[in-house]
Amino acid sequence: MTWTVALSTDGTQIRRDVWQGTTPWNAVSEGWEPEGIIWPTWPVHPADEMTAAEAALNGVQKYWSKSGNRLRDSAKWMATVLGAALATLVGTSPLTPLRQHHTTADIALLLTGLLLLCITLFLIVQVMRPQTVSFNDVQGASTHGGPFSPALGKWRATVESHQDLYLPCGVKCLNSLRQSLIIEKVTLMALAKAKESKEHHGMRKNLEEAQEARGVRLTELRHAAAQVAMIGEYYKLRARSSRATYGGILCTLVGIAAIISAFTWPLT
Repeated sequence: MTWTVALSTDGTQIRRDVWQGTTPWNAVSEGWEPEGIIWPTWPVHPADEMTAAEAALNGVQKYWSKSGNRLRDSAKWMATVLGAALATLVGTSPLTPLRQHHTTADIALLLTGLLLLCITLFLIVQVMRPQTVSFNDVQGASTHGGPFSPALGKWRATVESHQDLYLPCGVKCLNSLRQSLIIEKVTLMALAKAKESKEHHGMRKNLEEAQEARGVRLTELRHAAAQVAMIGEYYKLRARSSRATYGGILCTLVGIAAIISAFTWPLT
């Protein structure tokens, strides 16, 4: 879809009108409306607004960053212990009776147990391995469907239900955040063209101030989008950690039981 921003002025204000293709912006159907008057701008020094806005998600991001590091450290130690146990089991004498007096059932139980322990190790390694999350992943997430969609959907619901805490002023949801990014980029291009036009030579200073304000606004929106994606990564990590914890415990218990049964099964 092609986005268009039309600028107009009455000599004291600069107004923008947004078009999606050939259709003017419909605030009712979209659920929100971008700023119409882009000059005069508030605050007088837009950089001050940007500094304050960056703090909105920083605290949450730092918290989840520390939590993610703790989860990965725990997974690293679990993987080390489990790997050492597997190496000890495979390379030592308890396997000798099976090699000498083995049955199909004994071998099947042993291999099943080893496979389950390897699955546990794989789940733990998945926690340790970083995986990126894009803004699109969070924006399109729901609480149903996909192995990690519920985790990202929960984060999206948290953001959108507390928009005053997590989203920039005037942004109601992640969809409107994405639309705002597009609108601000198109607005900057329109202001750049208008500034170079002889027709608007007398408004050049005002256009420059409007351009600065929209540039700061675009940076603020991009920062919020990046933070949403980064925190989404920690929600996904927590989902992998939960899967490794509960699935790993089950696989480990069943695997150990199978291996013990293989050693203690009546030999024939």
